[in-house]
Amino acid sequence: MRYTDNYVITSHDVDINNHLRPSLVQRYMIETADHQMRDRKPTYYELFVDGKAFILTRISIEIYRQTEKYDEITVQTWRCPEKGATFIRCFVMVCKGEIVAKGYSVWAVVNHETGKLCKASEVDLSNYEMEEPHEMGLKDRFRLPKDLKFEKVGTKQVAYSDVDINLHMNNTYYPDMLWGLIPDIQEKEVTSVNLRYQKEAPLGGEITIYMAKLPAPVPEDSRAEETYCFYTEVEAGTNVEAMIGVRKVNRCIAAGG
Repeated sequence: MRYTDNYVITSHDVDINNHLRPSLVQRYMIETADHQMRDRKPTYYELFVDGKAFILTRISIEIYRQTEKYDEITVQTWRCPEKGATFIRCFVMVCKGEIVAKGYSVWAVVNHETGKLCKASEVDLSNYEMEEPHEMGLKDRFRLPKDLKFEKVGTKQVAYSDVDINLHMNNTYYPDMLWGLIPDIQEKEVTSVNLRYQKEAPLGGEITIYMAKLPAPVPEDSRAEETYCFYTEVEAGTNVEAMIGVRKVNRCIAAGG
């Protein structure tokens, strides 16, 4: 079984090509997960008061078709069978009867008072809809090639508006921060996002961003014409690693033609 919620894409959610920005694809998915927690219990806040917090460690998103302003979308999510201290959650985004995006995410539950990981047996999610994980083209585990020449392409100061209840930069803010640094991005659309979160970016901290382009797109993303790799650093070490697939925008489609 799957938990389902519906949304309408707003004018603030899209880029200059009228495409849903990649951070918003992830945000609608994560928001649906939060709604499942709200409705099925325990809620995120109830877990937090109990000293526990879900931390996203990896997420893979495949975008099959771009969605636009005022499109009505349905997002489905479900928990998958847990493994030890690993919590898996999947997502599907549907628009006009067509699957437009899929997601596969891996989470940990951390005791935010002790810093220790919680086992699945310590978190009761029995009320949540559950299915086996679905198939994805992207690998949920990836490695940045060691022979790539990365260049520093920017920095970001983590502001109050970037952080969540954990006082770290929210996980859904990262795709846009990186995507916006791809050369000539106004001429391109995102086909996939692969993110691995390692160290949190705290309020007031500085993120340093490094980027490199793969010689050829990754074979797992057949829609991509280019793949860009990123890693970011904070004072504590590597912050995130990412791969983003892009292709040239079809102007007729982008204009709604």
